[in-house]
Amino acid sequence: MSKYLKLSVMIVISAFLMIFAVSAGEWDTYDYSRFNNSTYIYDIGGNFSNTDLNYYNETLKNMKSNYGITYTFIIVDDYSDSAWDLAACIREYAGYGQDYITALISVKNRDLAVYTFGKGINVMNDNFVEGMLDALVISLKNDDWDGALITFIDLAKKMTDSYNTDSSMVTDRFGNKIYASRDYYAYPKSFNVGSFLLCFLIGGVVFAVIFTLVEVGKHKPVKKAWNADYYVKDDSVKMSIVEDRYLRSHETRVKVSSSSSSGGGGSRGSGSTRTGSSGRSGGGGSRKF
Repeated sequence: MSKYLKLSVMIVISAFLMIFAVSAGEWDTYDYSRFNNSTYIYDIGGNFSNTDLNYYNETLKNMKSNYGITYTFIIVDDYSDSAWDLAACIREYAGYGQDYITALISVKNRDLAVYTFGKGINVMNDNFVEGMLDALVISLKNDDWDGALITFIDLAKKMTDSYNTDSSMVTDRFGNKIYASRDYYAYPKSFNVGSFLLCFLIGGVVFAVIFTLVEVGKHKPVKKAWNADYYVKDDSVKMSIVEDRYLRSHETRVKVSSSSSSGGGGSRGSGSTRTGSSGRSGGGGSRKF
């Protein structure tokens, strides 16, 4: 191999290494040694003000014992890449286990992520993920980190209970209702579907009776006959051929479909999953605040 060929090969390899270094996410060089599976709340950067972290850490520990799912709440101020990818990596490096729900907040780029794994994906379906993100943003847009922690713990418990009991809705601490399935948005419990259908049917019957009576009234002068001969004067019309011919036909087809559901919690379904730039998969979602 000539020296020019060797030089060309070295240049190509160097270029690939540079491209890889530039494209690699910040998650690849982040310091994960700060995280361990016995601590459930992290405040990297000192963002909390009046929160007793030991108390809430013990609360999340008890929730793990009761539900068999690890819950964590993490705030970092030294990260500017995808919060969802960082949450996925922290779960793996810290050894938090297979069933996992976390809220991770990146203060630096104001990025919020709810990350789920294992049973956490079943508990936190897409509607619950969006509802939790909405509730957390209420506090985070005002830099209320303490309020965001309280909101997360409150909703994580309520949503897990909702999954276990197959209930349709939870309420966040601001009074907003979060429904487990989009079906519930169409008919919230305050709306009585049975009464509405009954009124609709009664109204339809009344309208049909009135319309029929009006039409009958219009035709009172006409006597009923079973053939056209009654209405035609003798010798006024001569017909050589009498036949019935259908000019058009109408056919209606109705597709018969069967409904199915997947995941736990009845018809609510599980959350959707994705794979991040780190190559790790999971559920949840993210949002800027």
